[in-house]
Amino acid sequence: MRNVVQFVREALINNFRELDQWFQEDAVLLHFKPERGQWNAREVLEHICLTNYFLLLTINKSTRRALERKMDGLYIMPGSDYEDKFRQIEIVSSKSFGWVNPAHLEPSGTRDLDEIRTLLKQQFAQCMYNLSMLKNGEGRLVRTEMTVNNLGKLDIYQYIFFLTKHIERHIAQLQELRDQYEESAIMI
Repeated sequence: MRNVVQFVREALINNFRELDQWFQEDAVLLHFKPERGQWNAREVLEHICLTNYFLLLTINKSTRRALERKMDGLYIMPGSDYEDKFRQIEIVSSKSFGWVNPAHLEPSGTRDLDEIRTLLKQQFAQCMYNLSMLKNGEGRLVRTEMTVNNLGKLDIYQYIFFLTKHIERHIAQLQELRDQYEESAIMI
């Protein structure tokens, strides 16, 4: 189980580190919109922060429940298909399926960039704390339904991994925005 915890931990570290680098970018790039109705980089960062907030509500509640169940002596061995679920979650980082955001995950575009960065750092710390509390397999004790891409029931490790893959999906979007910005600068 430590391998799963380490695997998810590394995904968190790598994706949050890459995300944090975007706060050093030029303001012109962060506000660039290649097309009307498309999010700029600031809005993408805000959306990630909003999504993390709601995912962490579930992750935090599930972590508390898992620790209570541990105290009751419960333990669940991973099934033979356990790693398959992580492969299914990997798809979230690609554009191979449609994704419709609920209204509460739409960025307003008005949130301060420093506030977004601070919230993302707090969210990273919360994810790392949850993993530290679940280092001996306790994260398998609670499974919660994930409707995105019909993933079904995810344990806490898989839920946190989903959060990292969502970030990864939007890091690719941010890189596309950078490419479009650079192409538009060449045309001028």
